[in-house]
Amino acid sequence: MKLPTKTVWICFFIHTLLIIAAYFIANILPSREPAGFIDQSLYPFSPYLERFIRWDAHWYTYIASHGYTLHSIVFFPAIILLIKMLTFFGLHFAFAGLLICNFFAFLSFWMMYLTFRLDFSEREVRYALFSYAVMPTSFFLNSIYTEPIFIAISLACIYFARIDKWWYAGIAGALATLTRNLGIFLFIFLLYEALKKFPHRKKRDYPIFPLFFPFIALFLFMAYNFYLLGNPIAFATSQHEWGRHLDFPWFNIWNNFTLAFVPNPVNQPGVTLDSFLVIICTIGLSCITLLPKFKVHNSYLIIGWLWFLIPLMFASTELPLYSMSRFILPIFPLYLFFAQLPKYIFYCNIVLSTLLLLLCTSLFLNWYWIG
Repeated sequence: MKLPTKTVWICFFIHTLLIIAAYFIANILPSREPAGFIDQSLYPFSPYLERFIRWDAHWYTYIASHGYTLHSIVFFPAIILLIKMLTFFGLHFAFAGLLICNFFAFLSFWMMYLTFRLDFSEREVRYALFSYAVMPTSFFLNSIYTEPIFIAISLACIYFARIDKWWYAGIAGALATLTRNLGIFLFIFLLYEALKKFPHRKKRDYPIFPLFFPFIALFLFMAYNFYLLGNPIAFATSQHEWGRHLDFPWFNIWNNFTLAFVPNPVNQPGVTLDSFLVIICTIGLSCITLLPKFKVHNSYLIIGWLWFLIPLMFASTELPLYSMSRFILPIFPLYLFFAQLPKYIFYCNIVLSTLLLLLCTSLFLNWYWIG
């Protein structure tokens, strides 16, 4: 693989600079009292770093230090195992989590560059990475969340499959599956790419076994679920404890729109952002799917739509688009849509996204629910 290029470093630097700026902006915005689950075992801890540990980040550090329960088994284990690995060297659980996620945040920029550069010009790839750098919810890359790990490893799976490194691709697909349940759909990507290349390969070189690595990874987690809780799909059945239920996407979108107009300072920013980014993602995926002007691989579209529609169908009564603004962040074809927009529209999007990133990061640091 090529070393990180200037484009990667610049885009990552811009993203980091915006997060630091938002840190100071948060000092002049109203703050809320801590809410949700709090991992009390983290404290005492540096107050400067503690501001980046909000909401689900507390679950990941708690599971890493105390183990799984029936309620917490919904969180997949890759990030937890990585945190535990670093704490063996004496690092604090929270610092270990932040170090891991920020490392993978940089890696996600690098892997996105390598993957997109297989098909697109340097300018288009630069525009795509700029769009990723200022995505309104890209601050999750800098907290203890699965997004940076999932994005980096999923793109590694896609990159290695595209260059015919199938064993590497299969291993990356397995690790992505252990990071988030949506990683299992990388099997469909791997199968599609393998079948597409089948006529050009010798039979003895055809990759069969590595394609199933995501399923093997899921099976191993299911075996652990059975060993720990007596239920191999406890990670799925426990979703109802978090208020999630299956519903039609258009119902969830409509219910969230109506909720966005109900005054509620606790969840208002997140509800509004969920609605806004779902609209943007729907437009973006529809355009790159239907309009010939946009050039995106069919296999990327398959993954993009699956990663969008599956979470969209699982709602909760209180939050119909439960964390969709965060779940949209890994949908990498969306950044190729932004990169191929007319230049004036692209720059308008960059300005709007930058302002939203500064605002959303500041609110997140002040304990507002953003996703």
